[in-house]
Amino acid sequence: MLCRSCNLSTRARLRQTLVNSRPFTSSLRRHGYDNTIGNLKIGDDTRVIFQGFTGKQATANAQESIAWGTNIVGGVRPGKTGEHLGLPVLPTVRKAMEELKPHATGIYVAAHQATAAIEEAIEAEVPLIVAVAEHIPLHDILRIHSILQTQSKSRLVGANAPGIISAIGKCRIGFQPLPTFSPGHVGIVAKSGTLSYEAVASLTRAGLGQSLCIGMGGDVIAGTNFVDALRVFENDSDTECIVLIGEVGGTSEEEAADWIRDYKKRVQNPKPIAALIGGVCAKPGRVMGHAGAWAAPGEGNSLTKWKALENVGVTMVDHPAKFGATMKQILSSSGRDVKGIMSSANSAVNQKRGYHTHQTRPQQNTPLASSFAASEPKRSLHLQPGQSADLLQDYSIEISPAPQEGIESRLLAITIDRTARSPCIIASPTTKEGQMYQRALHIPFTYGIGPTEKQITRVLEQLHLDAAPPAAKAATVN
Repeated sequence: MLCRSCNLSTRARLRQTLVNSRPFTSSLRRHGYDNTIGNLKIGDDTRVIFQGFTGKQATANAQESIAWGTNIVGGVRPGKTGEHLGLPVLPTVRKAMEELKPHATGIYVAAHQATAAIEEAIEAEVPLIVAVAEHIPLHDILRIHSILQTQSKSRLVGANAPGIISAIGKCRIGFQPLPTFSPGHVGIVAKSGTLSYEAVASLTRAGLGQSLCIGMGGDVIAGTNFVDALRVFENDSDTECIVLIGEVGGTSEEEAADWIRDYKKRVQNPKPIAALIGGVCAKPGRVMGHAGAWAAPGEGNSLTKWKALENVGVTMVDHPAKFGATMKQILSSSGRDVKGIMSSANSAVNQKRGYHTHQTRPQQNTPLASSFAASEPKRSLHLQPGQSADLLQDYSIEISPAPQEGIESRLLAITIDRTARSPCIIASPTTKEGQMYQRALHIPFTYGIGPTEKQITRVLEQLHLDAAPPAAKAATVN
């Protein structure tokens, strides 16, 4: 155990911090966040607003989306009323909901403003909230999800995601490259925006358009995950087949595999699914591009995700450019009318890649660092173990030294449960290699409230500490 003791005032201070979250929902208790999955089905009748509407990026994106056909009806700029791009600007999201009746909002503000913008949209009960910003603090995302879990009105896509786009309905809420998309019947869900664009381009060149493309995003916790998207595609009459693009980090791909196994059992002629998993050849422990692209201890790597999907009959590809030909093949094998699906899509079959001109610059004689040193990724936001321990000193938490070999020890840790979208306690009665995570118990708890007494008791039982003296138990719980 790392944490040995906290004084009473520290606990009180921590709990006071945790309980200061306010409710945002008018939803009935019997409904929950899962009831909002249907809000992902956007189309030509989807009314869209932008938060941060008058900003440079939002303006450029809105102009492009409107020209493509997206029904943007206005936007929000805090404290301001007026007009922008010939559309109304309102001071709050609640006012926009009253006057413009939007079905969706795109959050086009910087990361340090995104949390407040998302919470304002939840409070106003906007059905679909799309957050594209990267670097939103993890604790802010946990707070947002603790709010989302209490309501059944708003669905979140993102954060750190390219957004969501309906090629059939000409509705884009995000920054996807429009020239690659064509209306059709392939549903796509992806962690990586870039890989999804490559997949879309491959499908379009093959004559297969897209129905709905959902960007799951690369953060540790996603507002909409693979299983959520698969549930939408299953019941979407415009979607005939599905593309899934995952990567290292979390267990979303394994959960998708479990869902697909069940789906194939209960449906006579299931929609064909092809998938790609990024990072199969990545060096273990190497820092990747996305904030969530890391495997926690006990989680599988990209190869185990690949095998999990392959074992349930998903057709795997090793490059996004292969999706077009692969989809044609598996659609035909499933007995579906490939020619009919292709003819119903106004796809740019002759689409070709464009190339930038290249100009050779004069070589400089300055010495260069070794290629190994230059390629070594670094992040200033990473904490070293010593720094992490220093942060705990503010709460008078004592740090125990690592146990010596041969001494029986237990594991008690706090991490993130990506499926539950909440903090999680991990408790294992042993730290022996090969047994620690196999015997570990995961207990998610509500952010802003903390673990309940019942959950703490369950942790004590898992650690075989439930036989401790009553005074020790009481001190642990309190």
